[in-house]
Amino acid sequence: MEFTEEMLLILEKVKGKRNIALWDNRCETALRKANIETCNFNINKNLTKDQLEAKGRELGIELDKRHNKEKLIETIENFQKKG
Repeated sequence: MEFTEEMLLILEKVKGKRNIALWDNRCETALRKANIETCNFNINKNLTKDQLEAKGRELGIELDKRHNKEKLIETIENFQKKG
C-alpha cells in the first residue's frame, strides 16, 4: 500500500506517530470519516448510475449498480448520515 500525506496525517492523529507499520482498522476508520466530512456531494436524480458509483467509491463504499438509482442515492445518503 502506498501512503499519501493525508494517510500519514491520520496516522499521526490516531497513533501519535508517522510510523506506517502502525496502520490498522482505527486509522482506516478515521480516514473514511475524514473523507465523508470533506465530501459535500449534491446527490440528485440527474446523476447516472456510473456517477453515483464513483461518488460512493470516493466515500469508501461499493454500490451495486443492479439496484435502481433511488436505492443507490438512498444508500449514499444513509452512509453520509452515519458518518
